[in-house]
Amino acid sequence: MISQDLAQKFIEQVTKYTDYNVNIMDEDGIIIASIDPRRVGQYHEIAHRIVTGTEDIIDTTALTGLTNVKPGINMVIMADGQREGVVGVTGDPEEIRPVALIVKMAIETMLKYEKQQEMVRLRENRKANFIHLLTEVEGTDPEDLKSMARELGYPEEMIRIPVLIRVENEDTGELLSLVRKSPWHTGRDFSIAPDRFHVLIFKSMPDDCRDLFGDYKYILGEYLAPVLKYLRERGEPARFFIGSFQRRYADYIYAYRHCRWAERNVRTDSSAAYFYDHIGEYLHAITPFGEMAHIFAIYEQKLPAEQHELFLTTFGELIAANYNFKDAADKLYIHKNTLFYRYNKLKEILGLDPIVSAADRSFVEEFYYYMKRKKG
Repeated sequence: MISQDLAQKFIEQVTKYTDYNVNIMDEDGIIIASIDPRRVGQYHEIAHRIVTGTEDIIDTTALTGLTNVKPGINMVIMADGQREGVVGVTGDPEEIRPVALIVKMAIETMLKYEKQQEMVRLRENRKANFIHLLTEVEGTDPEDLKSMARELGYPEEMIRIPVLIRVENEDTGELLSLVRKSPWHTGRDFSIAPDRFHVLIFKSMPDDCRDLFGDYKYILGEYLAPVLKYLRERGEPARFFIGSFQRRYADYIYAYRHCRWAERNVRTDSSAAYFYDHIGEYLHAITPFGEMAHIFAIYEQKLPAEQHELFLTTFGELIAANYNFKDAADKLYIHKNTLFYRYNKLKEILGLDPIVSAADRSFVEEFYYYMKRKKG
């Protein structure tokens, strides 16, 4: 079917290059676009005859007694083997035949392109709906998700990990196009720009990856390198939030939530935040606060109020630096001996030594997350 808008746009282009009277008729024989606007809406008997019959071209020069039909040539417009309409050019048949052929081919090419674009749009819409169900709708039937994935060509039987890219000033549509052009982007990966600040990718892991947990950061780093380079060249302060591994589509909603949690809660100097690097903090975030208070309230009371902030800054950097005192001191902009003094003072108050005891280290880190969460 030829839409009237498409036919009219075509006629507008034709008028720039020729003075011939060109008409486009639909599958009912109605003139839907014409260089002569007065003819739009009229019934064209020959056009209807071509669309409903077997003739591909009719010369109307010698025909008489026809309503709204002028001397010229009328040719069928084909699309996917179907008769979609007719193009007519008024004038001397010998003179206008080449023009009519060119116009016919141009319309058929435009129709083919429009149908291809429509298929792309339909697929994008189906994919957008699929990803929406994956990431936003809890309790979706797993079989429905599998069925939609099969239609889109995304097999479930593999491990994927989500990457959420956050930008402030970039066109996410353009960024999404760049992601898909990456040499490391495969047909098993799917991606979308859910809003003007984010691009979401579910990246498949290689089947032959022997050390998945040790190598996945390198795999993602290589995959995202062109995007990161592009953004840095443009001075765009982008952040990358990587969620959790999942194999079942029904569990992707949790992987995406882990990306969102990292976006809201992880503060790091790096451009990438990996969810698995912050498991302790995440588990504290989802543990009922009352339960944590039952465990740590007495320790909080024992720690003088004026020491609360000192405890948070000191152990916050020590935990981040894996108890490397020099690195932690550099982050705090203090001398290493000053940090040792603070550490020993807090160790004495709490009766814990996380450097010597693994159990004490675990406890102090849990206590730190509790105090951080209470502070808000």
